[in-house]
Amino acid sequence: MDKSGQLTFSDDPLLNGSNDVLQLIKEGNFQGAVDKLDKLMNIDPDYPGLIDSYRTAKFWLNRDHEQRSLPDGKKTADFLMKEWEVYDEYAESKQMRESSAYRSVMVHIFYAASEQYRLAFVKQEDATNDFDLLLNLGACFLRLGDYEKTIETLEYASKSYNSNARLLSLLAEASFHMGDVPKSLWYFREAFFIDPLEVDLSIIKASPVLDLAEMVRTEKKGCGDVREWIPVYGVIRDVLYVRKNLQERQIESIKEQIFSLEANFQRMNRDQIEESNIVPRLINKYLWLLDFYEFQSYSFDNISQIRTRLVQIDGPLFEDYFRNQKK
Repeated sequence: MDKSGQLTFSDDPLLNGSNDVLQLIKEGNFQGAVDKLDKLMNIDPDYPGLIDSYRTAKFWLNRDHEQRSLPDGKKTADFLMKEWEVYDEYAESKQMRESSAYRSVMVHIFYAASEQYRLAFVKQEDATNDFDLLLNLGACFLRLGDYEKTIETLEYASKSYNSNARLLSLLAEASFHMGDVPKSLWYFREAFFIDPLEVDLSIIKASPVLDLAEMVRTEKKGCGDVREWIPVYGVIRDVLYVRKNLQERQIESIKEQIFSLEANFQRMNRDQIEESNIVPRLINKYLWLLDFYEFQSYSFDNISQIRTRLVQIDGPLFEDYFRNQKK
């Protein structure tokens, strides 16, 4: 209360109690949070945020015994990540994803998981899967917003295995938030080239990718998984504009992939094509090859052939694209 006798926010027992609950959740003291919430809800069960905090604390308290029964390391970390997916779906169904309780428990769960993955890696608990441990550790750091540790962890992992779409997408996301946009866009383009379905859009907040996803949903309604079309629109809308010189072996690999996709494409009927991801994947490969002949090893004949084939595959998309390029 201030000098004039007016009630201030700091005097509000429900506000202070609610903040204490969020701190207990962030610390992983779910029993303490539930005990305190029982008292607060007896005062005012409709006080903003209490129901979300109660649902969150009870959810994780119900899993506390099983978690404590597991050994430290990978098993505990994997358990936390598996249960987070369950909680995330639950939070969405209860419209809690924007709540303070959701944010508080996210800090606890991902910090705890990162510690367990780090411990597993240090102990060489699963030496044959060190890469997966580092990948999961990097993902935890990313969810915590610790982008420097994300990059440090994933760059270390990439020394032994750098052609992984999930790894590259996480590096791309962290690089974007660190302000290195060109590197981020290149990582994203490469990740979507390797395997779009390995890119987890639920943790991607980089605006270029989110804008592309929305663009695909608007312009390619009924296209299936939007991730398949993101790299295509990224190129034709000049969003994923960063290019690097490709080595000859990479070009040969792309040509082999195109040959295989074309063979399958020719054998499929219209319904099979529409039910598959073959069109965006074939287009994506052709766009990489087109880049090579336009910017690295110019070849008018190859450019013309690729452009003609792209129009054949998706006329509405590429007739406009190539027409606009001439202006």
